[in-house]
Amino acid sequence: MSLLRINGLSKVYGNGKACTQALKQVDMEIDKGDFVAIMGASGSGKSTLLNLISTIDKPTHGDIWINNINITKLNHAKADSFRRNQLGFIFQDFKLLDSLTILENIAVPLIIQKRNKEQIENRIAEILDTLSISKLRDKYPYQISGGEKQRAACARAFISDPELILADEPTGSLDSNNAHNIMEIMKGFNEKSKVTILMVTHDPMSASYCKRVIFLKDGNIVNFVEKENNAQNVFYKEIVEHNTKLQQAI
Repeated sequence: MSLLRINGLSKVYGNGKACTQALKQVDMEIDKGDFVAIMGASGSGKSTLLNLISTIDKPTHGDIWINNINITKLNHAKADSFRRNQLGFIFQDFKLLDSLTILENIAVPLIIQKRNKEQIENRIAEILDTLSISKLRDKYPYQISGGEKQRAACARAFISDPELILADEPTGSLDSNNAHNIMEIMKGFNEKSKVTILMVTHDPMSASYCKRVIFLKDGNIVNFVEKENNAQNVFYKEIVEHNTKLQQAI
């Protein structure tokens, strides 16, 4: 069952001779419970695609359906509401608020959704325990490490049980050990909670935790690989091979 369906998606920036076509007639489907990575060189259209799916930007042409809602047709207010209630976000630079404690940062999505106090407290306690960050609850972002910040950011993204998680280079600011830890967390939520995740990454190791990898080049989908029953190390090598060929073709 498709959670995300994209038809004929194009995005053009600028006008006339100065225009740049960031995406060109992209078609894509992601099933509910899937875990998909988008890879490609800088300028391939990865970030543009994520911005359009997140309702932050509007396409020039085409449609994006999430849970049978055409989000490209939503007005500003409805798009804001959809983003708050249906989507979760994980960013490379964490996006935690330094003026709030880790507990308060994680609670933000539930507060925005106007959940009651008991629901918020129970859900926070559960997710802090799941991610082994209970000891961080009263600390501020500037008091903890990058790996701990990204764990907190993951908790904030998953806490409201969104339909779709959009992750933008979630391991880009982390060392290899913390990167593995974050990807294990994301994989765990995907497998246990069946949350759908779409991740933009340049890192084959991170992509190897996914079920499928889609490759973009010059605004087009040019290839994809699926993990199927392969071991992660086998899938990693396949991703590296495809990515290398794509880079050599540029």
